[in-house]
Amino acid sequence: MQDMELEDTGSRTANLVETDTLAILGCGALGTSILLGLLSAIEGQSPSAQNANQSCDDVLPQQFVACVRRELAADLIRRSISKTGKNERPDVDVKVRANVEGIRKAGIVVLAVQPHLLRQLFQEPGVVAALQGKLVVSVMAGVTVQDIKAGLTESTASLTAAEKRDPLIVRVMPNINCFVRQSTTVIERGSVEEDVLRIVSHLFECVGKVFFTEPSTMDACTALCGSSPAFFTVVLEALVDGAISTGLEADEALQMAAHAMMGTASLVQHGWQPTKLRHGVTSPGGSTIQGVLKLEEDRVRWSFAKALEVAAGAAAKLGSK
Repeated sequence: MQDMELEDTGSRTANLVETDTLAILGCGALGTSILLGLLSAIEGQSPSAQNANQSCDDVLPQQFVACVRRELAADLIRRSISKTGKNERPDVDVKVRANVEGIRKAGIVVLAVQPHLLRQLFQEPGVVAALQGKLVVSVMAGVTVQDIKAGLTESTASLTAAEKRDPLIVRVMPNINCFVRQSTTVIERGSVEEDVLRIVSHLFECVGKVFFTEPSTMDACTALCGSSPAFFTVVLEALVDGAISTGLEADEALQMAAHAMMGTASLVQHGWQPTKLRHGVTSPGGSTIQGVLKLEEDRVRWSFAKALEVAAGAAAKLGSK
């Protein structure tokens, strides 16, 4: 996995991408976090933007379309947007069972449907025709670029040669931390020109940190970056339970544990190796080393390593369902 800038190749393909409107198909938990993060970024440059000369204002869409299957989901999105309390923001059009209309309005289309619903989406009348020539960003776990291309090919038989314009497909895995613009987002190389990747990279830099990887390691990155927030909540809840058992109030313990985790992550980001950090906290004969030894005795390290391995394997199978 690489953290690096892309070479500017002056691609004509990238110049043809219309970025003013972004549609999210299947705007559930992850899709909504992306939407709310981008709306938040509209107010200024992302705190974690990787290109010092790149303002989010230069790359952010000005209109958004959120497409869902049920009115209840649409209401949840509308309520989530209203809770942000932003008075100045782009128009957000929330649509129910209107994928084709949403796609037609947008230049960038985010595929955020559940992987097993992708075939059903492509079979919806007009969807594949509307996707022709679009920049398609897939955030579906386990679904490869080839899976998407194969699904599109199956559904383009009725299109004329003039109607067929291959979409630009980029596989991306952000996480739910997009909501607070602290996502760890991984972008797969190789499927499109680097100038097209640049558009996608700049977009997700506005909601967090961006890394690049190869197709062969994308499922591992899906588990590490996409699933790890859930793993971290297990750690937090366990620490809170232990704190409650020793007399702390739950709310107070949760805030303390979350802040301790955030500070530890910050030290690692500033160059501290985890082993050095742990040795710095554990003094000879002290209480911390006793706790660490208990974790090792109960194979907590092994359990988390296996959890990531299992999650990566499960992600790889999602696209085949």
